[in-house]
Amino acid sequence: MRKVFIIILSLLFFLFPRSVHAENIETYDTAIVIAKDGSIGVTERIDYVFDTPRHGIFRSIPLIKTNDSGKQFRMALSDVSVTDEKGTPYNFTITDENGTEVLKVGDADRTITGAHWYNVSYVIRGALTYFPGHDELYWNIIGTAWPVPITESSTTVTLPQTVAAADLHATCFVGAQGATGNDCTVTLADTSVTVKTTRPLSAKEGVTVVVGFPKGIVAVVEPNEVVPFFDTVAGKITLIVLLVAGFLWYILAPFLVIRKWWTTGRDPKPPMGEVSAWFSPPKTAKLRDLTPAETGTLVDESADSKDIYASIVDLARRGYLKIIETSAGKFDFAKQKSRKKDADVQPFEDTLLSGIFETKNRVSLKDLDLTSTFVTVKKMMYASLVTDGFFPENPETVRTKYYILAGLAFMTGNLLLFLTAFIFGKNMPRKTLFGSEQAAVGRSLKNFLVSQDRQLKFQAQRQMMFEKLLPYAIAFGVEEVWAKRFEKLGLRQPDWYVSASASGGRFNSVVFAHSIGHAAATSFAQSVAAKSSTGSSSGFSGGFSGGGGGGGGGGSW
Repeated sequence: MRKVFIIILSLLFFLFPRSVHAENIETYDTAIVIAKDGSIGVTERIDYVFDTPRHGIFRSIPLIKTNDSGKQFRMALSDVSVTDEKGTPYNFTITDENGTEVLKVGDADRTITGAHWYNVSYVIRGALTYFPGHDELYWNIIGTAWPVPITESSTTVTLPQTVAAADLHATCFVGAQGATGNDCTVTLADTSVTVKTTRPLSAKEGVTVVVGFPKGIVAVVEPNEVVPFFDTVAGKITLIVLLVAGFLWYILAPFLVIRKWWTTGRDPKPPMGEVSAWFSPPKTAKLRDLTPAETGTLVDESADSKDIYASIVDLARRGYLKIIETSAGKFDFAKQKSRKKDADVQPFEDTLLSGIFETKNRVSLKDLDLTSTFVTVKKMMYASLVTDGFFPENPETVRTKYYILAGLAFMTGNLLLFLTAFIFGKNMPRKTLFGSEQAAVGRSLKNFLVSQDRQLKFQAQRQMMFEKLLPYAIAFGVEEVWAKRFEKLGLRQPDWYVSASASGGRFNSVVFAHSIGHAAATSFAQSVAAKSSTGSSSGFSGGFSGGGGGGGGGGSW
């Protein structure tokens, strides 16, 4: 009898099966629109299926990006909305949970079951990553924190303008956190990229998309660095010390900074003043002419990108490389003669040339990343100027000390100390008497470069003078003024420079100087800038699922 009962129950089970609906997402479609202002607009259509009565869903959106050095940066979220398939708004709340914005959608007094459509829209600023050769969206379309499976998913990324197919690159990653699988298809169009997964996603699996596009079509919008609150025992002790020393900190310290600048921060006055017709560069005590980069650094006490670029132009003039303008505003560097055992090349110049031609004898300026080389060259230049007796100590080190003091003052609300430390600290580096004398020579050279005195016409007609002093003009930022003096003097194009528009026509010194200066202010400045966009690696090199910004997850409540 018992066996008969079991058989009857089994037949009933197969004849009238009980429906079982596990909670899941049927479709998860995302549309991302990259705006010209550097923001991205995200719209997520989530078709969520509830198997038991629930109030709605929650959606967690991480806003913290971590770079390769472990530094954290926070993106900005705005314009959040959640609607159903008819465009009717849902009730929702937003809470910040340690850098993750959590959207709780639904009504606490009402439960729902079955399939429901959630259209989640928002705008993110700081999501893009900027590299010397391209800009990039590296974004977790579906985060790896969803506890439910997802049957189908697709993504469309739209650019603000048409991009040539050769300049548009995209890839995708599918799987659990850290997975590098490519279970997805990528379709490129002139203004968009479409990505579709080729299999369902299990719980805790996500989709990451990487889209690379040319620089210049979107604005640079960097996320804000997240500075953790200093809450250690040492910090509390420091706070007590600051409270006890409050009077000294807020009243006396600003005047001590000013007194320090007045007594030891000003340059000694050289016996000779500045003149307007001095066309020789400053010299070391051993009578070596300072290079354009060293001269620019000596005069304004700061080694910057225009000084380094002036050094490149000077090295080209001296035959160590050739500057080739491949098209308007785009340049290549081609290696020329060897510099081995050449006493004419300073150590920092040798390092600069090694950084430029590290892998190839011809390189494109737009593809160069000279960040680390620039830092090393700056340190070598400062050390050389100190060793040669122009400064008693490294000017950058001096400024940094006062910038740190200004930062501490700002954090403690000491506005007066902040202003004095920043303003006077910037001018605190001091030259030696010898350094002041040679800086006066440098300023006299600048006066000559910008002078329009006609009595200097004989010297200005000389091709050698134009080329020799052009790098100094670049270091001073007056290359076009200097070139203007030669506009009608029939100079020939320098043999170390190849113009994109060279056609046998008359050489125009002003156009030439403008091209050189424009390269210094744009492409070269980008190649030596500290890595932006948090310094993250590109999604095209070692990317993986969950490796970009965004993502997160969600669930029901």
